[in-house]
Amino acid sequence: MPRHPTVRPNTPPSCSVLVVSCDRYRDLWKPFFHLFSKFWPDCRFPIYLGANFLSVDNPGVTSLHAGEDKSWSRNLRFFLQQIPSEYVLLLLEDFFLDEQVDAGIIENHVNTLHNLGGTVLRLFPNPPFDYALSGQDGLGGLHTLAQYRVSLQAALWNKAKLQELISDSESSWEFEVNGTKRSRTEAGGYYCVKRPALHYEHVVERGEWFRAAARRYEGEQIGCDMSARPVMTPGRAWKKKITGAVRRSHSFCLSKWLSLRKPHVELNAL
Repeated sequence: MPRHPTVRPNTPPSCSVLVVSCDRYRDLWKPFFHLFSKFWPDCRFPIYLGANFLSVDNPGVTSLHAGEDKSWSRNLRFFLQQIPSEYVLLLLEDFFLDEQVDAGIIENHVNTLHNLGGTVLRLFPNPPFDYALSGQDGLGGLHTLAQYRVSLQAALWNKAKLQELISDSESSWEFEVNGTKRSRTEAGGYYCVKRPALHYEHVVERGEWFRAAARRYEGEQIGCDMSARPVMTPGRAWKKKITGAVRRSHSFCLSKWLSLRKPHVELNAL
């Protein structure tokens, strides 16, 4: 049974944007923030970029320096420790915004997560939620057995609870898999939107441009240095496409199965 969401006092929560990166991906910083400014010009949250030693040339962004790479998760913990806000909107530097952001909707989602006393509210439904929340038409809950319950898709996180999930030795992929296992001690508090609150294209994986993204952004004057990293080979791109389709199908079927094993409503005293 899901635990009842914890009702929080009606106080305005603080939130920051944290773009997790490293110096090896510095070629993506300029186009990322160009598109961020284009599609979210009225962002009222402080914006941070997490890197190793280098800083981004953008007066609206504060660079955080973790130093030499030990692990992705150790760097993430360091970045979070430098940020004073209670909540963070976690983004990766290879998520390029491609539609206008409604700042009011994002701020409302921060308030909702705060009032529910939750751990995370995923802003892009991949994978989707598993059960409905009463009184929250646009949100749902993630089952304790859900695949990728902990995901690095764009999401709002309670910073303290995110820090509790981190194991310092893990890569980003290990964090998703093992963090999901660690999250199972909490029956509730993991939420996801029904429709995307942020629209973005994932442009790079394992250091290589996705072919479609390379074609799309190569001709745009947004600061892409296409010589800085390779483009996926056709064979690898097809393999990625097939494995992605299989994973999405598996996640969809698992979500449907989990929705039958758990009540479709989680009490909401808001």
